[in-house]
Amino acid sequence: MAAGLAGVYGIDEAKSKMSLFSSARRREREAADRIYAACVDAARRPGLFMGYGVPDTLQGRFEMLALHLFVVLNRLMHEPGDDPRLAQLISECFVTDMDSAFREMGVGDVSVPKRMDTVYRSFAGRISAYRKALMEGNEALTAAVARNVFPDGAADAYAPALARYLGAAVAKVHAEKLTELRAGNVPFPELAAMATEEPKR
Repeated sequence: MAAGLAGVYGIDEAKSKMSLFSSARRREREAADRIYAACVDAARRPGLFMGYGVPDTLQGRFEMLALHLFVVLNRLMHEPGDDPRLAQLISECFVTDMDSAFREMGVGDVSVPKRMDTVYRSFAGRISAYRKALMEGNEALTAAVARNVFPDGAADAYAPALARYLGAAVAKVHAEKLTELRAGNVPFPELAAMATEEPKR
């Protein structure tokens, strides 16, 4: 008597396994896309630029995307219930997005790989710096935010508030279930409750 799916249903088991693998991989990529989109949406909120003094420039927007991606990648790579494979796929979403952005800006094919290398090294540096600072405490986290987000000297005015926001985001995402994150429900804090008035200079 024939055994397995092939014998009972006439299914090619090799193709069946491949189909199941492809389906699982597709679900993983869809989850990564949802989480990445949630990070992009959070990073684009006007309150970050108006209430927290983040420069509304290409660099400032990059910094906010890196900051919000750090929150999620830290959860997936280091916290209980982690999922390093999903973290890798989210990082790949970032690379694909940046590559498309450069091409839409008219950067030539020859120059794109070099620029992408620079961007990814900067991104990896932010992730490493925030992780290290998070383990060292609030003062270190404020210093890391100041160094990366406010190189023009506005750090004293805004870095502490943005560091508090980052800490609150890490705590909220840490407490969220992985199933919710995979559905794209990333609980970044509301900005209204954290916003600061622009300080007098």
